Amino acid sequence: MARLENVNFNSPPIMFAAWPGMGNVGLMAMDYLRRVVDARLFAELDMRPFYIPDEVVVQEGMAHFPEIPHSFFHEQHDPNLVFFESDFQMEGKDAMTVAKTVLNVAKKLKAPRIYTAAALPRAMSYKDESEVYAASNRRSFLSELENYGIQPLTEGFISGLSGLVLGIAASQNVEAACILASIPMYATGLVYPKGSLAIVKTLARVNDLNIDTNELQQAVNDSEEMFEDIEEKLKNVLPSLLEQEGEELFESEVQSFEQPQNDKVPEYAMARIEKLFREVSERKDKKRAMELKHELDKWDLYDVYENRFLDLFKHRE
Repeated sequence: MARLENVNFNSPPIMFAAWPGMGNVGLMAMDYLRRVVDARLFAELDMRPFYIPDEVVVQEGMAHFPEIPHSFFHEQHDPNLVFFESDFQMEGKDAMTVAKTVLNVAKKLKAPRIYTAAALPRAMSYKDESEVYAASNRRSFLSELENYGIQPLTEGFISGLSGLVLGIAASQNVEAACILASIPMYATGLVYPKGSLAIVKTLARVNDLNIDTNELQQAVNDSEEMFEDIEEKLKNVLPSLLEQEGEELFESEVQSFEQPQNDKVPEYAMARIEKLFREVSERKDKKRAMELKHELDKWDLYDVYENRFLDLFKHRE
């Protein structure tokens, strides 16, 4: 820890934790909750041991290393809440170290449970409501969430620290759950506030928090024009979606627009493609980029993902 103040709660606090991920859904949700309840900074995790830059930033000919990522703890005493937010997603041993550090703080503050949040890519339209799912390390906790109408995630995986925390927490007798919101498959590399809004509303309801969501709802409204344009382009790329007549075609068939209607692309292949997109985006790994291009060509999906694939390299340039 770079800084840690003494924090005492009159009753065990609920903890929330988030890292960057698909659609920035989880981090945006937790950050919004933290800002609305006006939580106070009380600790910072020193990220220098975990961050090794693999590129430099150039501005007007001058090169310098990127800024070191930040990871902060905030607290609120009315109600008793703790927030951990990081703007850097890690893997391997470093991820384990950070996850254990977060859990150690939770145990030090006697937090009985911790929530993480993530996105769940689905073949859907931005016009559809984001459905909320949950995965937990404790059956009783999952049942409690089900009582609030939250669907259990029947199968799949939760990558990154949002999932890793659940496994580590189980070994330390801390209840943990990841709240996931469905987002369009094409939006995994974009900011998708509608998913964040669904998570905020869910966490507020489950934890009896009075949260004003107007600001986040406005972000959803502001994003709709962009997503409408993206889906219009996807319709043009996949003319098979236009085989039937009528204005309701796109709404009724949108669940299949990310893959050919003859189901040639299996779910495991789509999951691998999304995983490769994340890895190329986070690591700027040329070898992974070649693997991604190969997968897109293999399943005849490059035309669908061309803009997103090329965008991976625009930032780097």
